[in-house]
Amino acid sequence: MIKTLLPFLLLMLLLNCQDGPKAAFNEEFVRANPNKELPFEKLMGEYQLDNDSKRRYKINITDTIKLIVKKDSTFIAENYLDYKTNSLQLKKLEGKLLYTNKFKESFLNFRSKGIDFNGGGGFEIYYRKKDSVLALYVYTPPLKGQEHGDYLRYIKIEN
Repeated sequence: MIKTLLPFLLLMLLLNCQDGPKAAFNEEFVRANPNKELPFEKLMGEYQLDNDSKRRYKINITDTIKLIVKKDSTFIAENYLDYKTNSLQLKKLEGKLLYTNKFKESFLNFRSKGIDFNGGGGFEIYYRKKDSVLALYVYTPPLKGQEHGDYLRYIKIEN
């Protein structure tokens, strides 16, 4: 019985590990504390996709992929990843951001009629430890056949 069960269990273990490379949360970034005020003005600006995210999603390192957050809460994604097909879309996507910072929770999400940027997931706000530069972690839902989703890390460009 054990001789029959052991190969089956090994096969199941190997099949469970086939999600592909998931992002490791980089220790040089720390999540923004929702108990501290983070004014929307600090979120405004331009963010670029980091090289770690580009490697995991097999995007050419030289491709420019960015998010722009404007004063009126307009959100523009230039050359964005279509999470459903895992392919790069070389076009602009525009919508509005919803931002809540109530000192106990922070919430940043994208809304637009008929456009599904990241499967309805929110953005997590992080800081880079060494210089306090903001980073937006955009959750991507699991692809078909995957158990876990992933994230894309966009780092703010100082203006």
